[in-house]
Amino acid sequence: MSARCNSLVVAALLALATPGTASAALRPADVTVSAEPDSLFAGERLRYVITVRHRGTEALSIASLATGQNTPFEIIASRSNTKKLDDGLVEYRMDAELAVFGQGRQRLPGFTVLAGDGNRLDVRPAETVTVLSATDAAVTELRPVSPPASAPFPAWLLVPALLVLAVLLLAGYFARTFFLTLRRHLDDPVRAARKKLRAIRRQLSKGLAPAAGYEALSNILREFLQNRYGFGAREMVTQEIAEELAARNINIRAELITLLDQADLVKFADRRPDHEECRASLNIAEELVASAGEGEMEVVGQ
Repeated sequence: MSARCNSLVVAALLALATPGTASAALRPADVTVSAEPDSLFAGERLRYVITVRHRGTEALSIASLATGQNTPFEIIASRSNTKKLDDGLVEYRMDAELAVFGQGRQRLPGFTVLAGDGNRLDVRPAETVTVLSATDAAVTELRPVSPPASAPFPAWLLVPALLVLAVLLLAGYFARTFFLTLRRHLDDPVRAARKKLRAIRRQLSKGLAPAAGYEALSNILREFLQNRYGFGAREMVTQEIAEELAARNINIRAELITLLDQADLVKFADRRPDHEECRASLNIAEELVASAGEGEMEVVGQ
């Protein structure tokens, strides 16, 4: 019985010692790390790859990656996968994207490899990356930003601009002069009165009564005096018009008053002139109106 028991104990020990039945321990040699680029500016992205090749059957994972607060690394994204190799090994790979800060040489972040059976391996890589500064090392202090330099004034534009401005001013002056002249011509009391007097003379030839002709003559002369000399001749009687013309020293006042008196006699005294007499009065009125401006210029010249 004791010999049989000894045989069973030896068999059990041999079974435990068989390599195929024991879980493979994780070793530092099973882990490789790589990073690219090997130098970058602060804030740029670093690709950090961790690869673990082992013979065990337990699932692997990476834990405690040294990133975040109080480290120069910040993890942006990561992905991992596991595949079986042709030589019987199993490869676990984690590909991470890190943002790097700080300045100078920085050791790659450490991590822990965990196996499903509780086996673990702490890894502290010796590899480093260099973080470059975007500021020249010779700069020792910050200075205020200089104001932007103003572009020089294009002097060659000055002469053409002045010429264009002068042309526009001259064109505006001549246009204004033309319109004022045209307006004065159209609104000229002399021109308007002569036109109306000729129209009355034509109507006499077509049968207009002489009395009506004298009434129109009186209205035309009063309107002319009001527009020409600026007083209310249309609302005045003939005596008031005579006094106003005398006060203004109008040279043609006597002839104008004579015509107005004749028109008053026809209107108020029932005088009956013929066509020839009315036509003659219209001709005299037109000559007086035409000479009004010339008479005023002579008075001013004296």
